[in-house]
Amino acid sequence: MSGREPARRRSGKRRRILAGILGLSMLAAGGTVATAQSTEALFTDTEFVASGTFTAFRVPVPTITGCTAVNNALGIFESVTLVWTSPYPVNGVRLTLQQGATTAVVPAANITTTGPVGGVYTHTAFLNQGLLVSLLANLLGSSTTMTVNNLLAGTSWVSVGATRTLAVGALGIGSSCT
Repeated sequence: MSGREPARRRSGKRRRILAGILGLSMLAAGGTVATAQSTEALFTDTEFVASGTFTAFRVPVPTITGCTAVNNALGIFESVTLVWTSPYPVNGVRLTLQQGATTAVVPAANITTTGPVGGVYTHTAFLNQGLLVSLLANLLGSSTTMTVNNLLAGTSWVSVGATRTLAVGALGIGSSCT
């Protein structure tokens, strides 16, 4: 071949050179193009705060107004009477007795209610020895915590309890309510 290549070879070589130049220029251009940087939820949010107050409702605590333990003429425990006030009728109160690990609820039938007077009910629970023994099994030489709670009707909300302690001496002799 004389110094001249056939025309077909030359056009193929030119195409390859042209493709190479084009590829290099694309690579060079790709290196200078800014890539998008990733961000994590970049935004602003303005909060508008209104001033004001609110009060959460708290079921009121009942008020115990009296607790009287009665002993017979021989000094043996007979009964205890617990009196308390509440803005709720008898179906909105609960009296529980706790002695050690034993807890019992006094039936509403054993609670007498009067009122309301000025929006307040007065509840009286007369608990004789027979009823207490049926609920707790043994009173002799024991201490029984009596707790009154208010219950908000239609909910599971219960007030903090008001308590008194019934102490019965050994052999049932002598009792007190504090």
